[in-house]
Amino acid sequence: MRLAFISTILDYPWGGADTLWTRAAEAAHARGDKLLLSVSRTVTGHPRVTALITGGAETVIRDQPAASPSLGARLQRKLGLARSAEDDVVAALQSFQPDLVIFSCGATYDLAYFPAWADWLLASRTPFRVIANWQMEQPVLPPAETERIIRVFAAAEALYFVSTRNLANTRRHLGQPLPQARVIHNPLRWQPADATAWPASPPWKLATVSRLDAGKGLSLFLQAAAQVLPRTDEWLINLHGIGPDETALKTETASLGLQSKVGFPGHVPDLRAIWGNHHLMVSASLEDGVPMTIPEALLCQRPVLATAVGGTEDWVRDGTTGFISATPTLDHFAAALRRAWNQRDQWRAMGQAGAADALARYRPDDYLQLINR
Repeated sequence: MRLAFISTILDYPWGGADTLWTRAAEAAHARGDKLLLSVSRTVTGHPRVTALITGGAETVIRDQPAASPSLGARLQRKLGLARSAEDDVVAALQSFQPDLVIFSCGATYDLAYFPAWADWLLASRTPFRVIANWQMEQPVLPPAETERIIRVFAAAEALYFVSTRNLANTRRHLGQPLPQARVIHNPLRWQPADATAWPASPPWKLATVSRLDAGKGLSLFLQAAAQVLPRTDEWLINLHGIGPDETALKTETASLGLQSKVGFPGHVPDLRAIWGNHHLMVSASLEDGVPMTIPEALLCQRPVLATAVGGTEDWVRDGTTGFISATPTLDHFAAALRRAWNQRDQWRAMGQAGAADALARYRPDDYLQLINR
């Protein structure tokens, strides 16, 4: 087959949302399919994407557009003299003539903002599938874009959502049944050897594993910790990861008087290195698709405290394998953290239950749905 993979995620390097399409592309390449990739320049630098390109995949590079184009660029665009990255993708698709196009969308409605792609797909009747990696709890889309996305989704062979909640939010918002939609699992980096012995305590160690940006709710977690966790008790928090909010989070940590309680280890790729030293995984995301760190922590026999957004409820059973905050607000999250802290003597048993439950749920080969017909 001739398969085109188009990612709408341009402003982040290769990350969790790229694992689905990358694994599918690798499987397609291994069986001898011809590939066309349209990604950002930063993504082409990832070893797995580089290997696909070296292996013969055609590429269309798209960079994040400037926030404010120059006057000359705006004039050229208005006069129809400028060629856009959107046009380049259409030209590449026309030349490549794919049997199937797979869109990996950072947000569910990304295709609403690429009318040239939508027009080409509908006019050419080329089969296509869409991965929705993220959805807002209360999505907003202008009427014209709503009409376009409904039309595009209706024409799609399949719509893949990484969490049940995101799919439900989309159906509710669009008022459409989306009969060809289904939930798909991201392939995880976890391996059975990543499970480690339960660390000694105290101190009790809580960990987050995420990009350090506002959407991950790390400020919410810090505020709840300052409010709930007794300063006299033995506990530590480590915020693993890097990102644009690192300085602000360190400043907030100091303003809350938590310098001796909160650490910033940076990016730690080894799951054993993280979960061999921590007892509880915390995800305070404000909105999300599915933080893959949640099932990974569960599979490493660590319970999870998380907000009820994205895929949390697909993986965490409140009171059995972890703790769920009904909303990403300080009142609810602080209450969930207090409940978790008061039951810390049960964390080990909850982690064991979580590993068994996650292993029974996890579908590691789901990515093959993207390319099998």
